[in-house]
Amino acid sequence: MRTNQRLAQLWLDAMATELGASAGTIDTYTDDLNCYLAWLDESRLSLEGVGLEQIRDYIAGLDGRGYAGSTIARRITVARGLHKFLIAEELGSRDPTAHLSSMKRSRKLPFVLSIAETEALLETAHRLAADSSVGLYRQAGYARRAALFETLYASGMRISEALSLPSDAAPPGTRMLLVRGKGDKQRLVPLHEQENRAYGSILPKVWGWKVFP
Repeated sequence: MRTNQRLAQLWLDAMATELGASAGTIDTYTDDLNCYLAWLDESRLSLEGVGLEQIRDYIAGLDGRGYAGSTIARRITVARGLHKFLIAEELGSRDPTAHLSSMKRSRKLPFVLSIAETEALLETAHRLAADSSVGLYRQAGYARRAALFETLYASGMRISEALSLPSDAAPPGTRMLLVRGKGDKQRLVPLHEQENRAYGSILPKVWGWKVFP
């Protein structure tokens, strides 16, 4: 329907001129908007005649066509933005998306190393830290790196927490680390026994150095 196209173009023009949307954003919104307008034409609906049930049918149709969840969520956002614009400009009398529940986007699971990969990483780190032929400074860097890997593996500390530990965080013989985390909260974290035994004498000297050759 020409009226649908005309009203949709008004919204795109407003996005570009009044809100300063980038050309890339306008192109993406245009694709999503054309999808919505095509569905309206197929359903013989005007923007004013769309209701909540019809919007749900539109979403079900997107899902049935195998679109990714992120794409469906974006296309819902575009339809919602168009109808809100029409209401604000007094070009429409109702917003069919007003009572539409927000779509929850799926979260990707974090990538993790396998047990074999973790063991290989630690083994390599320890082998490098034990190589005295590279010189004290370089060996200290390898020792610090191995200690950090062991600490992260054994304690579950965040990387940012481990890297922000002060130079006196691991005095010889210590079994616990005082960690400052989110919200400036402090907690005690057990020090890995192997790390303590192998690097306890060298860590107090190098923990605060930026020794990553």
